[in-house]
Amino acid sequence: MNLDLKNKDWKEFIFEEFFEIDSTSSGIDRNKLINKKGSIPYLTRSDKNNGYDSFICQQDDKYSIDQSNVITIGLDTQTVFYQPNKFYTGQNIQILKNKHLNKEIAQFLIPLIRRQMEKFSWGGNGATLTRLRRSKLLVPINSKGEADYEFMEAFMRLKKQEKIQEYDRYIDKLIKKSKDFKNVGAIEDKEWAEFKLQDFFDTTKGDQNKMSDLLKGNIPLVSAKNGNNGLKALVSKNNKKIYPKKSLTLNNDGDGGAGISYYQPFNYLLDSHVTSLVPKNKLSRFSLLFISRCITKQRNRFGHGYALTNNRLKAFRIMLPIKGKNEPDFEYMENYMKHLEYKKLNEYLKKKTN
Repeated sequence: MNLDLKNKDWKEFIFEEFFEIDSTSSGIDRNKLINKKGSIPYLTRSDKNNGYDSFICQQDDKYSIDQSNVITIGLDTQTVFYQPNKFYTGQNIQILKNKHLNKEIAQFLIPLIRRQMEKFSWGGNGATLTRLRRSKLLVPINSKGEADYEFMEAFMRLKKQEKIQEYDRYIDKLIKKSKDFKNVGAIEDKEWAEFKLQDFFDTTKGDQNKMSDLLKGNIPLVSAKNGNNGLKALVSKNNKKIYPKKSLTLNNDGDGGAGISYYQPFNYLLDSHVTSLVPKNKLSRFSLLFISRCITKQRNRFGHGYALTNNRLKAFRIMLPIKGKNEPDFEYMENYMKHLEYKKLNEYLKKKTN
């Protein structure tokens, strides 16, 4: 089968002809949930983590659980995800069903659906059910002029295999960089001492504001997030400062993100709630990863009520392993992290082959 998208015929279909569109069977407000933890996803209109807000237990019988193998659309937020498992949802989520649907076909269709969702916006021009039904979807067709589900599935399987091979090459590259580690002994047997953070780093508070005005691009915008390395979006260059790669970021405040430090492998923009930590002397990626964890260990000290101000940053101290006369043992840090990375990467490869 020829899997070239450019040589494929395409055709527009009305949404309500292509999908069976229904409102969610549950639609439970968060304050009405039985909050006992469980294994059933609870979906909201979030644009992260497949829309998952949490995992909950079986709910009251008056709320029907939604079935698996469907595509969900969050109205107003225009979020689109494939759901491989049964789930509950919050309000204003629509369910798209198609008898041909499976994971691969859904992954092919979702970017096409998201493209249509771009014409909607929050508020008066949101993705209402009526507007959704009338929208059009452009998909590849077969010789009969019908949606070519076989092509979609084969195309996505090919892309998945290409990505796996690309990732395996990346893992192999990382293993080669970490396999020359020296055994440095258990971390609990190492001596530690306290140091000022600014002994090793030049600190600069981020200056990016009005983030909603930024255009899409390929420069990471780092914000005070709890997860995903602080990445908020990929944006275009503007008149704000670009911070250098191979440095750390430190969240000044934020809901659950205050005090977290991340290693940044690429040049980046920085919002005003994050501080850049640029090493005064050259440090390896492994040493910087080690130090970022030492910084993050103190995150419980900070939050919305106790942010990392400039004065607190000047006084900020971290515990580091030492050698000799209370000198930081960067060689130890590097080899400790190399060993850890080498071990974790090989565990991944072992699980992959089993």
